[in-house]
Parts: sequence; structure tokens; C-alpha cells
Amino acid sequence: MLLLGPLGFAAPWLLGALIALPVLWVILRAMPPAPRRVIFPGVALLAGLVDRAPIASRTPWWLLLIRLAAVAAAILAFAGPVWRPVVQPAADGPLLIVMDAGFAAAPDWAARQTRVETALTDAAAAGRPAALLMADGRGQGALAFQPADALLSGLRAAQPQPWSTRLPDDPGATLADAPEGSLSTLWIADGTDHPNRAAWLAALADRGTVTVVPPARPLRTLALAAGDTPSLTLTSVDDAAPAIQAIGPDPQGIERALASLTPGDATDADGLTVRPVAIDLPPELRNRITRFQIEAETHAGAVVLADDRVRRRKVALVGDPLAEGQQLLAQTHYLRQALAPTTDLVEGALGDVLDTAPDVIVLADQVQLAETLDLTQWVAEGGLLIRFAGPRMAGYDRLAEEPLLPVALRQGGRDIGGALSWGDPRGLAPFPDDGPFAGLPVPDDVSVRAQLMAQPAPDLAGRTIASLSDNTPLITRDRLGQGQVVLVHVTANAEWSNLPLSGLFPQMMERLVATARLSPSEAATEDLTQPFWTPEAVLDGFGRPAEAQGLTPVPAADLAQGTGPDRPAGIYAAGERRRALN
Repeated sequence: MLLLGPLGFAAPWLLGALIALPVLWVILRAMPPAPRRVIFPGVALLAGLVDRAPIASRTPWWLLLIRLAAVAAAILAFAGPVWRPVVQPAADGPLLIVMDAGFAAAPDWAARQTRVETALTDAAAAGRPAALLMADGRGQGALAFQPADALLSGLRAAQPQPWSTRLPDDPGATLADAPEGSLSTLWIADGTDHPNRAAWLAALADRGTVTVVPPARPLRTLALAAGDTPSLTLTSVDDAAPAIQAIGPDPQGIERALASLTPGDATDADGLTVRPVAIDLPPELRNRITRFQIEAETHAGAVVLADDRVRRRKVALVGDPLAEGQQLLAQTHYLRQALAPTTDLVEGALGDVLDTAPDVIVLADQVQLAETLDLTQWVAEGGLLIRFAGPRMAGYDRLAEEPLLPVALRQGGRDIGGALSWGDPRGLAPFPDDGPFAGLPVPDDVSVRAQLMAQPAPDLAGRTIASLSDNTPLITRDRLGQGQVVLVHVTANAEWSNLPLSGLFPQMMERLVATARLSPSEAATEDLTQPFWTPEAVLDGFGRPAEAQGLTPVPAADLAQGTGPDRPAGIYAAGERRRALN
């Protein structure tokens, strides 16, 4: 680099061509040689003509000047002029390249690889040793410095990962084998803050110069917002509000964008722009969605996989209305309060709600239904029927003949804490680890005063998914075709227990509704215990679906920490539950 004041030239040797300009001036100004005289007889006809300009014409000086200026400008252009160039001191020590490899680096990954490849090629030409640190969180010991060109093959094969950038915990141990001399560091950053970044930057600055290359485009991420109503949150470093595509299979089974969601008004959060995105879609469409993705973004942070928290089931509620003034005592009131925040409720007679094609039907103390055959067919085709006990069911004299029950029942029920009973109300036993209520805490103040008793049977324990402290069934379940029949052996109001008054009741109903429409293959995973989650489908760093190969079940405690090297973004299963790790 040649500097002439504030102007620099990348190829200064080309400026030597300017010496040829005076020679070119002389050549252009030179007179042509005198013509050779040849006598031609016809010239006699021109006798007597007078030449008014006997002196040969020359090129005007201003035209010569313009031509020379054009040639000089071309020479200067080829010399690579740079205004106020930043001249890097010549480095002869080892080279370290730190390359952020989280999902935020995916959008311009090819440009990042090109920048690093150029640096390694220059280091190889200068004979400098180099090392490449891929900050993807995968375990590695001390970095090995080697000839720079030996790192090119690993660089070309590297890919961004579907989790955030992660650096080794101890910079000193990672750089223990660095050669002597000033260490030059080229850090290809993804623009995000991550653990150990400040410690690494300080450690590298103590060893030599550090050049940080920021990302070329703003980062935008999508996340599932917390709350009872499923919604999304768009976060970006700029004010852009791109559309959010809801992607899933169409009626022909072809995956495509089924809808486009518009972000809401922006709010500022620590310098970032945050926009809410409402998932305002019909249940039939929402339940087909497999993922949400920011339009024109190609990284895993721009994708939100849909799981049981996003899908809103259509739940039909069937029960007898009470007289005016007693609605707050009805079982349907407690069920409505528990299901309304997370489902789309339909209420009415059984024949009417069957026509709406619900995912779940809840019957509150109903027997002798005229639509039993239609209801049986609906369950066999994949529906979930949830029944609650009550005085009517307990007093039904043909209870043993009542269809659509998961277990055989005793007539009359059991009065545990009544005036004529010898016992005290019973509490709830801890939920099994392989059931739909696994992990829910059992409050000490929940008690049951009356219940419908199940007839003893060899398979009664296998059909029980919740029980009382004396091991009597509280909730039983059985399969019918592709669907399920669930019976809660108490009422849905406070007549037989205070369970509907507790915060546990809405959580249990949400868990039951989430098991609707399970396929036989999904039901086969019931033997998996709750403490572990098995990956079913994962994403790569670019947000594309990938196969979950070579991954082991993840402990629930680790899954709660978010994505990482052993738990990439994807869909994880535990028993009947499906959870998206985004």
C-alpha cells in the first residue's frame, strides 16, 4: 500500500505507467514523414490551382490534453486508489480465527466462510501458523496451531448450529498451546451477546490485536410468548416488521404457507424492537400448522415449532343447565372456567356439538344418551371423550350396562367424608411418571369426599392415570379404536371434592385435552418416563428440518435450560406429551 497524503494505492506499481505520458505527447505531436514525389500526367489538369493552407495541420493542444488526461485516469483507476486507507501493520505471528457458529451466523454463512478463507490463504502465503475456533459449544481441548492451509477443508465443511453461540469456559486452557509471539485474532461475530464473550475478548486483547467483524445484516428472531393464549414475539435490532408465515400441510398433504400473520405495534426493550404476533387462526387451520417462520429469514432462531401449547383444540361441553341463579353451581361452569383460556369451547346438546367436529367432548354427569351410537363412532375415529361422574350416574340402576366407560363401575358410589361414613376425605396420590399428569405438583389441601368406585379387575391399575391416597381410582382411561374414553370419578363442581376449586384442576384438564387425536405410534411412546424427553424431529442451523439421528434422550432439567449441543431445536416427546424446543 502506497500512501500519498490521505490517498492510498493498492497496486502502486501501476503508477509507473504515468511516465509514458510525455512520450505519448511527443508521439501525438510528431509530424508525419514527407510524401514521396511521383509524377502523374493527369496532374497537369490541376495547374493554376492555389493551396490556401500550405502548412500541414496538427492536433489541437486541448484535444491532446483531454486524451492524455483520460489515459492518466485509467492508470490511476487500475492502481486501486483508496481514500484514507486503514493500513494494518504487517503481522508475522500466529493467527487465531474465532468464528461464531450459532444460529445467528446462518444468514450470511457463505460470506463468513469466504472472509475466513481469505485470511487463512494470506496466512499460509506468509508462513504463519493458524488455528480455527468454531464457537458452537462442542467440547474441545487446547487449540492446535498448524499450517493455515490445513484448516481450509474443515472450514468448508463447517455449518452453523441450531443453538446460540457458545465459547469454551476457560480461554487460558484453550490457548495453552499457542506459539510464542504476538497473537493476531480475527473474530467473525454474529452480533449477539453470549456467555464468556467479554472474558474471551479481554484474554485475546492481552495477547495481541483483535479484529472483530460485525454481521452484515440485522438479526430478527421469533419466540413463543408466555401466557394462556398462544402468541408469538418478534424481536429485531431494526424497525422492520416482516410477515410471519404459518407453515403446515395443506389438504393434499403438501407443506406450504397456510397463512400470513402480521406483527403488532413495536415496543422498545433495551434497544431492541419487540412486536407481538397474535395467532388469530381458526382451530382447523391452527392444528395443521407445524411451524411459524419469519419471512425471508434463514436461521433456526427465526423458526418456532408448533407443539401442544400452540394447537387449540375444539372442545364440546355437554351438560344439563341449572335453573336461573344456580349457574355458578353447575359442573359446566367449572369446566368452562378451566377450559376457556386454552381451548375453543362449543356448548350445546350432544347431537348439535357432534356436527361441529370437535376434538374433545366433555360430558358432565350424563347417562342414557340417545346419540350413543354416533358418539361411539366419533370416539373410534380418534375423538377424546371425557366424562365426569355425578349424582345421576351414581344413582343409575343400569350403570353396569352404560357404554363408553373405561372401567366397570359400582352403583351408588362411595361417600368418604359424609355424616354416615367412618372415614375422612382422601387426598390425591402423586401422579405416575408415565401418565399425562406427570410432573404436576399435588396440593396438600385437595380432598375428595365422594367418588364412583370401579369394579376390581386385573387391568384396573393399567387403566388408572390418577388415584387417591388410598389407591382407589380417581381418573381412568381406556382406548376405543383410534380414540380414548376418560372418566373422572368425581364431579366437576365442588359437590364431591374441592379439586375443581384448586389451581390443579385447569392444569389437569389442559393435560387431558392435549392428549386428543393421538395416533397409535404416538401412544406407543407411553413407556417413556417423564424425566427424559426423546427428540423426534430437529432443525439445523438454517432452520431446515433434519433427522434426529445420534441423539439420546434429554433429561427434563437439561431441556428446561434451552437449546444446546446435545439438545438442538426440535420436537421432543415424553409419554403422550410433545414439546417444542425453539
